[in-house]
Amino acid sequence: MKKTFLLMGLRWVFIFLIAFVIVVYGYKRSILHSSIQSSIRTVAPDSTVVGIIQTHTTKSRGKIYKALYKTKEGRCFRASFDRTSYTIIESQESPCQ
Repeated sequence: MKKTFLLMGLRWVFIFLIAFVIVVYGYKRSILHSSIQSSIRTVAPDSTVVGIIQTHTTKSRGKIYKALYKTKEGRCFRASFDRTSYTIIESQESPCQ
């Protein structure tokens, strides 16, 4: 009886731990998306983020974020961002795919 109670308790602790990890990941992803969105809007107002590659390693072993965004005119750009301050390092035109 006590063994079953212990196993049930451990199962619920595991379920809550997994749920907590999922919630934290979603929150951090939301913060990343909104920070990159606001950084893009300083360069191109009324633009929207199409996609974010979370981590990209450059040739010099530096880690950056990459994002594809679309302007209100319909043109797409690929931008690279610093990982800590989310500032745009480079932006170049790209096909919308």
